[in-house]
Amino acid sequence: MFVTLAPIDYLILLVFVGFMVVIGVLLKKSMNQSSDFLLAGRMIPSWITGIAFISANISALELLGMSASGAEYGFLTFHFYYLGAIPGMIFLGIFMMTFYYSSKIRSVPEYLRYRFNRPAHLLNSLITLLSLALGSGIYLYSLSLVFETMFGWNPHLSILFSAGIVLIYTYFGGLSSSIYTEVMQFFLTVLGLCPIVIIGLTRLGGWDGLMQKIPNSHKHMWLGLVNGQNELGWDLLSVTVGLGFVLSFSYWTCGFTEVQRAMAAKDFRAARRTPLIGAVFKLFLPFLTVIPGLIALTEFSNEMNGEYNKSFLILLKNFYPSGMLGLGTTALLAAFMAGMSSSITAMNTIFTYDIYQTYINKDKKDEDYLKIGKRSTMFAIFFAIFASYIAMQFENIMNYIQLLFSFFSAPLISIFLLGMFWRRASGWSAFYGMLLGTGTGLVHFLLYSLEVLYYKSDMVSNFYGAIYSGLVCFLVMLIVSYIEKEDTTKDLTGLIYSKRDKSNDFWDPRILAWGVGLIVLLAGFNIYFA
Repeated sequence: MFVTLAPIDYLILLVFVGFMVVIGVLLKKSMNQSSDFLLAGRMIPSWITGIAFISANISALELLGMSASGAEYGFLTFHFYYLGAIPGMIFLGIFMMTFYYSSKIRSVPEYLRYRFNRPAHLLNSLITLLSLALGSGIYLYSLSLVFETMFGWNPHLSILFSAGIVLIYTYFGGLSSSIYTEVMQFFLTVLGLCPIVIIGLTRLGGWDGLMQKIPNSHKHMWLGLVNGQNELGWDLLSVTVGLGFVLSFSYWTCGFTEVQRAMAAKDFRAARRTPLIGAVFKLFLPFLTVIPGLIALTEFSNEMNGEYNKSFLILLKNFYPSGMLGLGTTALLAAFMAGMSSSITAMNTIFTYDIYQTYINKDKKDEDYLKIGKRSTMFAIFFAIFASYIAMQFENIMNYIQLLFSFFSAPLISIFLLGMFWRRASGWSAFYGMLLGTGTGLVHFLLYSLEVLYYKSDMVSNFYGAIYSGLVCFLVMLIVSYIEKEDTTKDLTGLIYSKRDKSNDFWDPRILAWGVGLIVLLAGFNIYFA
């Protein structure tokens, strides 16, 4: 399975790495305040933040994992995009960014401090830091796994090398360098993947040729979901509610790594357009991630021999000559770095503003917070390296990611929806809802691990864990809000719908047109692949 890179391939890799470092060093001169370093000065156009928004979510893990799932399960994998991502992205652009941007918060957890209370804010900040640290470790481990499998490189050295490159450009250039490099990384990733799809479909005689050769079980998104009669064991409730609502909306509307890119946009409308622009790219991304797995299934099933995780690497080895192989490898590295740097910049912002400034020392000069932001960047990289060795203990990394989401992210959608649209939601309701919702997810996972609960697959368990976690959080918030006396003196201006910022057009026709257009396209894709 090992592939040998030619000198031209190494040169392409070195040019890419060098460019990343140069961008960070050049942006160093403009990092004069903590807001420049941690918030990118909120001066970036929406087309850049939109591409960075989606690039922050792409990783080497997604390229390999979705390709493997495509080879094993076919179009069922599209649900991770068409239910597990795009609906949440549309909702973020139309509704939730209006509260995030107009309230001038610097992070998603900070919204909870203004809307609810400090304990809820602190708990969410700590949980977010933990989940980001574990997630960044997954990025590191997945890339080292790719390079070890494909080139025979030492995984420990791959982890240290990759972490070191991300450290350099995020330490010097902060969020700005992360966003601008993510734009380049996105186009490099697409450029590295497109030839695989084109070559594969050409060899198969086009789209119709591919459809004729893949199994019938791989040709449908919705067939067999009603009673769980499909390869994954997924059922309609777990997919639509667990993945399509709880996980999708929690991750994409309350997850700071992506929302941070929208917050860096230059104005209110640009911030709302950011996730909508990202959603346009997300609509077509399955054709670059899932379809290669189907091509590998039809062309190289013997070589793959049931090891679906190798599908993308087999295509890379068989389709790309020297030079092109360097481009494909660079695409993997670029995808990894985009996901990794997004986690790091989110972690340093939350630690600096939500932990250090709020609870440790709130009276320092701004230049001191800039220093703390840079130091926390270094510590974030260190924790990511440590977390990569935790990720090594899990056989299926995709299941591990969804497991983390099922108890860290799932309660958030209940908290933010009730907080933004129900004035009666009380200060302590978010704290107890988050605590018991996360605890429910952990208990559910424990019961499943002990075989007290049974599901057809680990992923179905994760989907139901998210449902229970989100539901418990919702019910707890209702109960606590009616028990706790309502604080009628609390200023909620700009934080809830009834007191939204009227200086900006909440129901902007141009933003709504974006949303409607995306919904029509999304419905069309679901019908076509049903």
